[in-house]
Amino acid sequence: SEHIHTFDIYLSTMKIQSNSIQPTTLLQLFLTVAASLLTLRLGAGLAAWRTANRLEKPAYTVVRRLPSAPSTHRRCQVEVRKYEPYLIAETTIDESSMRKAGSLGFGRCAGYIFGKNQPRQSKTDNEEPETMAMTAPVRTVGRQPRGEKMAMTSPVRATGNANTSGNNNGNKSKSKTKVSFVIGSKYTLKTAPKPLDSNVKIRQVPSHYLAATTFSGPPPSDERVGEERNILEQTLEREGIKILGKKGHGEGETMVYGYHDPVITPNILRKNEVAVMVDGKSVVRSQC
Repeated sequence: SEHIHTFDIYLSTMKIQSNSIQPTTLLQLFLTVAASLLTLRLGAGLAAWRTANRLEKPAYTVVRRLPSAPSTHRRCQVEVRKYEPYLIAETTIDESSMRKAGSLGFGRCAGYIFGKNQPRQSKTDNEEPETMAMTAPVRTVGRQPRGEKMAMTSPVRATGNANTSGNNNGNKSKSKTKVSFVIGSKYTLKTAPKPLDSNVKIRQVPSHYLAATTFSGPPPSDERVGEERNILEQTLEREGIKILGKKGHGEGETMVYGYHDPVITPNILRKNEVAVMVDGKSVVRSQC
């Protein structure tokens, strides 16, 4: 019939078209799609990077910029800063790995910032929660053993649950790591919304001196944090600046600051910092 004949012609045409598609055409199509996706990815990443750079951050003054000690594994600059007081929403994670703790604690603190809270002025439990402005950085604070001074060819390994006293009798107690978001300066301890999650606490970080290294890349591994801590210890010791800690020099808390999201922003644009709090008097003396 006429319909069958027409259908046969259609099938023949499709076979000719399929046979005419060359491998080079498929490759060109693939490359075009890949380039389009990469452009969209980079565009979104650049937009996220610009947005993060505009976020409110704690106020500080740079006191000194120090070249890293020659014996450290990389050449960089250690920045010594004096911070003004600021508020944080903080949670404690039963995890010694700072990278793992950061992932676990992020959700708790983000929940508070994005509405899992109760306004202080609220007179009833039914009042709408407050969505707060994002700030930077995300802070991860934990304890690591004092960094060992090593040759440049030696790897630096640091574990958060090590016992620095050496008297652990074969038992390793798991350390706790604190993860926090900075709260905008418009709030005080009296006006910041109350967390609905009991694991999130609001507290003020007092004015302090801090020394930090800065580098780009994904959220740092525990090994990378240990390497950066080692740079700080050797550089600060050379300058006579003391690291604060309950057990003395070199055994204080290690802080990791993340300024950009780890998903959308390209790693080359992400800003990370590893820092330690330092004694202000020793900073002043080092300037004389």
